[in-house]
Amino acid sequence: MNSSTTPPGATPQPASLVGTSFADRYTLTRLIGDGANTAIYDAVDESTGRVVTLKLVRPKLAARPSFRKHFDERMRVVAALSHPNIAAVFDWGIARVGETSTAYVVTEQLTGGSLRDMFDRGRQLSPSQALAVGLEACRGLDYAHRRGLVHTELTPSKLMFGDDRRLRIVDFGLAQLLGAPLWEQPDSVPSHVAWYASPEQGLGEPVDGKTDVYALCLSLHEATTGTLPFRADSTVATLSARVGRLMPVSADLGPLAAVFERAGRPEADERASAAEFGQGLVQAASKLPRPEPLPLLSSGLFDTPPDQMRSTSDPTGGVVRPDRPDDNNDADDILVVPLDEPDADDSDDLSTESVEVVEEADEPAPLNIVEAHPDDEIPTVDPASDLVILPLDAAVSPEASAVPVATPEARADPAPIAEHDAATATKKLPVVEAVPQRHRRFPWKIIVALFVVGALVTLGALATQLFKTPTSIVPELAGRPEAEALNLIAPNGWEITTERERSDLVPIVGQVVRTAPQAGVELAEGEPFLIVVSEGPTLRVLPDSTGRSLSEAQTRLVERGLVVETEEVFDEDIPAGTVISWSVPGDPTLSVDSLVEPETPVLLVLSKAYRLIVVVHRLVNLQV
Repeated sequence: MNSSTTPPGATPQPASLVGTSFADRYTLTRLIGDGANTAIYDAVDESTGRVVTLKLVRPKLAARPSFRKHFDERMRVVAALSHPNIAAVFDWGIARVGETSTAYVVTEQLTGGSLRDMFDRGRQLSPSQALAVGLEACRGLDYAHRRGLVHTELTPSKLMFGDDRRLRIVDFGLAQLLGAPLWEQPDSVPSHVAWYASPEQGLGEPVDGKTDVYALCLSLHEATTGTLPFRADSTVATLSARVGRLMPVSADLGPLAAVFERAGRPEADERASAAEFGQGLVQAASKLPRPEPLPLLSSGLFDTPPDQMRSTSDPTGGVVRPDRPDDNNDADDILVVPLDEPDADDSDDLSTESVEVVEEADEPAPLNIVEAHPDDEIPTVDPASDLVILPLDAAVSPEASAVPVATPEARADPAPIAEHDAATATKKLPVVEAVPQRHRRFPWKIIVALFVVGALVTLGALATQLFKTPTSIVPELAGRPEAEALNLIAPNGWEITTERERSDLVPIVGQVVRTAPQAGVELAEGEPFLIVVSEGPTLRVLPDSTGRSLSEAQTRLVERGLVVETEEVFDEDIPAGTVISWSVPGDPTLSVDSLVEPETPVLLVLSKAYRLIVVVHRLVNLQV
């Protein structure tokens, strides 16, 4: 894979690899991104013919022992994920690039662009559109979080769309592997990553799925308002600005304001999980209008080209209307050709068959005049002569075209015709003495048509009522036992899904925490219905109390709902009242960041000073 312009022993430049074969399987067709950590290519998998995206990790990053140690294991977990909102991973491995080797990941190709692409084009989303994007992202995040995966770098560029307009989260696993060394010194984190980081990341604390929720909330806030909270000029200022501060959520977001407020709380244990964030969005959806299509990059047959968009601030895309001909040129669009030029008195006798409509063509076409009677056996009438009307059952021989037309005088005096012999008479055209007067017929067809239409409308209304899907109102189930709630809604015919989670709002195991849709919503038979059942109160994270004063350690434990127990021991090196060690009496194996239920007792071992003074005092007493 060496380029002819690459010096021996050097790593080829990303652009020079286009057109080459990588890992003896992938032909790199186009360089679509060249970042600090990866180079991204469009590629063709020669073994399957599939068009894919190939991400090539910078060799110096892939050479780190920590990266090589966890790369294969982490990518196996990610490749096993199967969710419509997580980008599929097809292949990964280590391959040669020039004189060195590096890691690569092959994923599905997503050509609809990312949320960052919308921002770069000056596009904003309506609250309804942001809700739709957020709901898909929450589904993918919840799926990954329940399997122990945390993204840790969920920026708008990681939220991408396919030709099917469906959102996918990209770089699960890979982003954490590449970013973990940077977070060991947060001031070295790139600004575009720090903009969407959680407060716990800025403090260097352990992270979980709620870190991704915070990042998603920031991205959706930026998508709807155009502003990114806590953004500053430097990484350090950006990270410190969000520690201990509530996310500023505008009331202009309407129903989304309360949902964003909980998802953007600075304390992770008070922040919504991905599932809770998604449920909040579902509940807000009923208060928002139906979302317009997202302004994605034009990649499909019916997408609007960027140069035909209405404006950069219009989230609904563009509208292309066909050109209309000028009203003054309507005469050029159709051509009406009369067969004959009738007299004024005979104008009422012309049928609609006496004209032809000729549509315009790119090239002039020969003029075809359609006669009143398409039968080729009927003779052509000279326009200069009088109008001849034939009865419908008149038998006309081929020679009839040579018979002279009767003159007005002949019509007045029929005797000359009678003088011809029978053979000649059979060749002559019969002459109609008078034009029969037309009579208006009763419009039976119109009446029958109206009757049929009315009958169809009536039948349609009856069928709608007959086959209308039954609906039921969702009852208030929060706080009820699970069995009671299921029995109550069983007759409604809903597709019931049960999930379980811990909740401080409903801490009793087996009681309903919430439902989706919520109480009061009308739901049709067969529609999905989610019921969330409590597994008990939310687990608390054990903080490290070692080295803290009694008051400080006690405050941190009480805030988490834990019970404090103390024990004092003498220690000549540690100041009095300082925590020497701590433990959970019920389970001594628990350590920092372990999860316990509320009301769990924690034993603090405190330093007790002046032991040396007591010993000296006893020695003096003995001597006396």
